[in-house]
Amino acid sequence: MSPIKKNSNADLLKKLYTLFQRELPRLDSGLAQAASYHFRTSGKAFRAQLAFSSGKALELPDEDSLHWAAACELLHNASLIHDDISDCSTHRRGQQSINQYFGSDVALCLGDWMVAKSFELSARNRQHSAKLVALLAKSMQDTCHGQTSDLTQRTHAPIRTWKRIAAGKTAPLLIAPIKGATIAADLNEDLASLERLITLCGLVYQARNDIDDLTFSDHRSNDLHGRKPNLVVTLFIDKCMQNDGFINWFGSNDISRVKHWQTRIAASEAICRTNELIDLWLEEASALIQTTPYPLCGISTQLVSSVKQNIVVKRQRQIA
Repeated sequence: MSPIKKNSNADLLKKLYTLFQRELPRLDSGLAQAASYHFRTSGKAFRAQLAFSSGKALELPDEDSLHWAAACELLHNASLIHDDISDCSTHRRGQQSINQYFGSDVALCLGDWMVAKSFELSARNRQHSAKLVALLAKSMQDTCHGQTSDLTQRTHAPIRTWKRIAAGKTAPLLIAPIKGATIAADLNEDLASLERLITLCGLVYQARNDIDDLTFSDHRSNDLHGRKPNLVVTLFIDKCMQNDGFINWFGSNDISRVKHWQTRIAASEAICRTNELIDLWLEEASALIQTTPYPLCGISTQLVSSVKQNIVVKRQRQIA
């Protein structure tokens, strides 16, 4: 997903990772090697793109936009490193995760360092440092609440519960990049429509991840193995008739039949029903674009378009 033009995106990524290299822990620090390893492969920097393009739209100084973009991206990266510890994930971005390669202690410290560095970067805004730091802190708190709900929900999650957990995990760190730009630009407008639009995009993102977890046959479903909230599983239980025996198995500690149930669910109507919800949420998000503050309409349009394109690409890969 890319909310800004490709040329601008390439320029931003270059500036962003130049800044990261400059700000990395000192060579004599125990975190230097892990930090360098992490940034050896770059992600899409989606949240940095949102922050930087929002700053451009609101005519913020490039330096302020860059520092805010880097702060948002670092906070997101910290959450990924900590998630990999919780999930015992072995790989991230095509290489071993920090947790797998350096151990959980180093991974925990590196994630904590990134949180601290994100606060420092946001505090470099001379006029609005306090508000920006507070926004990042609140966003991280909300994300932690969402992640904790995801980790502790070990029984069937009705769709209402799934939406609350999914929004809690994804929305705060998607809303923060844009909201921070509005704070720095002194844009005092109601952002309720924009926040709803971003929340819907977050639901789409999580729902598509839930499909991927179950439909790619080359791996075992992490959500079924760990009994985590998954929209496809929710719809399989609530809407499909062929779920006989699944509820009892899902409520047990048996992991021997993960692959069996993964195959059954992937071949069920639950996948189609999940895709229908994704399309409905994208339609609702599209309808909200014109109700967002005028300076951010372009960002909203690009955000929704990017999410749609991402869904199209993933569906094509799934069919192929």
